[in-house]
Amino acid sequence: MKLKPDLLEAKHLIYPRNKERRDYQFNIVRHCLFENTIVALPTGLGKTFIAGVVMLNYYNWFPEGKIVFVAPTRPLVSQQIEASHQVCGIPGTSAVELTGQNPVTMRARAWKEMRVFYMTPQTLYNDLVSKTCDATDIVLIVFDEAHKATGDYAYNQVMRYMMAHNPFFRVLALSATPGANAEATQRLIDGLHIDRIEIRDENSLDLKQYIHEKARLKEVKQHVIQMTGDVCVIRDLLEKVMEPLQQAGILFGNPNLRTLHPYALQSKMGNLPAAQRYLSVGLTILATLTRIMGYLLEGTVKMCCRAIGDIVDGGDDAPKSTKGKKGDTLRSKPAFQELVKKLNELKKTGLPLHPKMEMLQALILQHLTQTLPNDPEDAPASTRVMVFATNRDCVEEIVETLNEQKPMIRAHRFIGQGSDKQGGRGMTQKEQLDVISRFKADEFNVLVATCIGEEGLDIGEVDLIVCYDAQKTPIRMLQRLGRTGRKRAGRVDVLLAEGREELNLDKAKDQYKEVQRNITRGKDLEFYGDVERLIPAHIKPEVIEKVMDIVPYVRE
Repeated sequence: MKLKPDLLEAKHLIYPRNKERRDYQFNIVRHCLFENTIVALPTGLGKTFIAGVVMLNYYNWFPEGKIVFVAPTRPLVSQQIEASHQVCGIPGTSAVELTGQNPVTMRARAWKEMRVFYMTPQTLYNDLVSKTCDATDIVLIVFDEAHKATGDYAYNQVMRYMMAHNPFFRVLALSATPGANAEATQRLIDGLHIDRIEIRDENSLDLKQYIHEKARLKEVKQHVIQMTGDVCVIRDLLEKVMEPLQQAGILFGNPNLRTLHPYALQSKMGNLPAAQRYLSVGLTILATLTRIMGYLLEGTVKMCCRAIGDIVDGGDDAPKSTKGKKGDTLRSKPAFQELVKKLNELKKTGLPLHPKMEMLQALILQHLTQTLPNDPEDAPASTRVMVFATNRDCVEEIVETLNEQKPMIRAHRFIGQGSDKQGGRGMTQKEQLDVISRFKADEFNVLVATCIGEEGLDIGEVDLIVCYDAQKTPIRMLQRLGRTGRKRAGRVDVLLAEGREELNLDKAKDQYKEVQRNITRGKDLEFYGDVERLIPAHIKPEVIEKVMDIVPYVRE
């Protein structure tokens, strides 16, 4: 080990008391200092504080060491640098935020002069490989949103490089839940060289007093939404388009076309024997139509209408399966022409509002009305709502529909940085942070987000969450639900398309409980046994609890 600890500083464990002491945080910190640990806590219960305390002590124990906090996206990096310094007392003058946009010369200078680094993993990996930073100087790496450490993700690349060039460093991995199942959790353990998991859920005894009852996973209110009116008509017409493909013998059994998932068809295509490859064309078209059925039942009528329009046009936006002669065959079918005719008629009179959209409006209006003061002279109570939707087009339509109820509802979108296939521009990092700031300031009271809102960004206090669709994966569902009930009781409503999404939430809950049980028991998990203690074994740090002077980080 190149760097040696300051043995006098190592005799003390500094524990900030700028906020109330929580025993579970204190106990977790004591393990994280000496073991490579995954900390799995529900969103909003202090993972950043735990990381800050560990960083502070390594900052003190290793005066020449470098401490790195990595997060998947630049907005997360920007947020964490401020949050960490507000809770732990590391001087802001010792810290720097680095991204790939910074010139290499500037980053090289920062690695020589600074001690605490906040960055994306790809930038860290690039600096390691190029020798811009010396791997042997790093004593601690904190991995935020650690469940992303699978396959060849940059977290794993960083770990492989570090273990090859400097195995003497501490790892702290933060996540709401470490994996969707035991296999995913084991991959995380393997990828980050973990020898301990500190996991808590909403039922953990030492957490119960900090979690509001209404925010618990088991308390989520589910609304099963029945399709009505013209939505049913469109669904039935689309089903008629799909039936000949089903009857052509390309599927085993007689699956329900309303619930058939495109991924099931793609999986079947990948397993076709050579003698049945001729079926792939029909399977591809059917997969496209099942995706459109999903848009209709789980999303909005406009999403379905746009997808059908792309097939009719046969242009660049059309799915590959519907271009050329393959598309001509589909477009010539009477059932498809009947569907197109109906959609064109509805466009002229106005596309119907999806039953989910009607329920969403009603839930938000009801919530906002209940927060109005009894006395007109009193100021209205401040309340914020967050809506989650998987598809960006759906987000745009939700915002447009909700804003028809201004000034009661003031909605704004919150999406990722990438452009969509229609050429629609995403939100830059600066725009994302600006939207969060305006949301916290009550400039608008409803934030409608894609998966970017599921990540660990500090959105502020949210009293109502509405999930426009249901996620099967426990990680994504937990991230959504963790947005409410942090400082006061919150409410969670999930909209489920009848017969299609009803089981998704139950699957996520069951998977989550199974993972929690297996990890708590250590069942089916193998941990590393070769993790080094970085300060001498004879030193047992004495805990010193103190209020820290906060030297804020100033962004250049």
